[in-house]
Amino acid sequence: MISLVLALMCTSHVFAFQFQTTIHQHQHHTLSSSSSLKTISKESTELIDVEDEEEDDSWVLRQITFLGLTAPKEEEASDDTSSSDKDIESKNALDARNLSEFLMEIGACSVSITDSDLDTENEEAIFDEPSLSSTCTNDLSDIQLDDDENNEQWAMIIPDYAAGRNLWKRCDVSAHFPQSLDVPTIIDAVRYTFHCPTNPRYKVDNVPDLDWIQHVQESWEPIVTKSSKYVLRFPWHTDQKVMKACQDMEMMKMKELQQAQFSSGVKREGAVVHFDGDFYDDSDGNSNEQAKKNREYVQIELEGGIAFGTGEHPTTRLCLDWIRDKVEEQLDTSSENNDDNLNFLDYGAGSGILGIAAAALVRDKSKGASRKIRTVGVEIDADAIHIANDNAKKNNVEMVNYLPDSDSLDAEALSVVMRAMQRKRNQGLETLPDELNGQIYDLCAANILAAPLVNLAPTIASLVKSGGEIGLSGVLATQADNVVKGYSGELFEDVKVAGEDGGWVLITGRRR
Repeated sequence: MISLVLALMCTSHVFAFQFQTTIHQHQHHTLSSSSSLKTISKESTELIDVEDEEEDDSWVLRQITFLGLTAPKEEEASDDTSSSDKDIESKNALDARNLSEFLMEIGACSVSITDSDLDTENEEAIFDEPSLSSTCTNDLSDIQLDDDENNEQWAMIIPDYAAGRNLWKRCDVSAHFPQSLDVPTIIDAVRYTFHCPTNPRYKVDNVPDLDWIQHVQESWEPIVTKSSKYVLRFPWHTDQKVMKACQDMEMMKMKELQQAQFSSGVKREGAVVHFDGDFYDDSDGNSNEQAKKNREYVQIELEGGIAFGTGEHPTTRLCLDWIRDKVEEQLDTSSENNDDNLNFLDYGAGSGILGIAAAALVRDKSKGASRKIRTVGVEIDADAIHIANDNAKKNNVEMVNYLPDSDSLDAEALSVVMRAMQRKRNQGLETLPDELNGQIYDLCAANILAAPLVNLAPTIASLVKSGGEIGLSGVLATQADNVVKGYSGELFEDVKVAGEDGGWVLITGRRR
């Protein structure tokens, strides 16, 4: 997955500002400590009920959350109000962005903006994740963002072509401050600076003293794909955790088989009662399914990093299932020259998970001729290439990742590549070499997004050999027709939706 694009698919409901804690000069004030905060206003404030802490515990953090911020409404100013005063009031409006920047200036360690309606019936998700029961109501194509009348109802607007749903009606702004800073004076500073008639609604929480890295790691279990039997693990996962994850998956599948069998009905032949749907039928018609049941689990270890692709998303699972079926099918097929490589392309590799999944598959050569796998990844994000190469080494597979040929890039992607290559650490990265930049690939997986996939159809066609197959994902079910149409015709045949998971689809096709 090309990281620049796929980062937009993330379903997080947090729009965060993470800055180094520094003191900035504001055009109206300079604040650097709690003492300077107290000089802003001497009006009384409510006392906040927080636990007393030792004065030397300056490293302890306290979270202040301003609740339910809505779009600021400009009140009609009196005739004697100067235009400059109106401008100042407009700039100082208590909205999420202005408040976040102000909190950073007065000493917050970090600030985040979240949806007040998160996990409620009023939630309007920031990104256009699919819904089985409803359609996207906040699609930017239906809303004119330059229309002041429409803008007034949104507390947060993050316009982006790929985001889709990116409008919040109410926001919470949370800031982490050192324990040494006084909460009432921080609230007083906000009220004074933004001309609030009363204190804004807020709450205060102490941030627990935890090893947050360990805390996150403990909650992140190994990921096991149901059909393709890939186990995606991270460095902190022990073999025992991996084994338990596989056992849990097998138990779940056994329960599903039993439920399907015993709920399918029975038929009686004399004194004998049969269950409908014999799931242990060894007939030729079920031989392929039986082979899948007997698969071994294949482990892939990924390093947590900035590259997109950890295996949790439905699109990754769809691709992994397709990869295992197609790669094993190709490996079990005798070629005219048994020394021929099976060439696999991961276009938009991200963390390299799909290419590694293909390269990690091996077959029992005693059962017949088996081809070797040569796996290549293409990615425009230089950092992702470093991570994908490291992940390939960690898994002891032969996969090399390259920047795409510049001739295949549009202006935006080319600018990303050019900026990346200006960094010293990226000087060793290579573009796809000539011997790998042609119609040589038997299989190509591309997990990106619908619009970029359609634009990439000629590029992918220039890399897949005649008869080679493609597996495309990152596509919503509502977008499938456009992608199928974009790949059908002179370049590919038999283009169709081959799988669906949680509103996302896998599209497959064959090169003419």
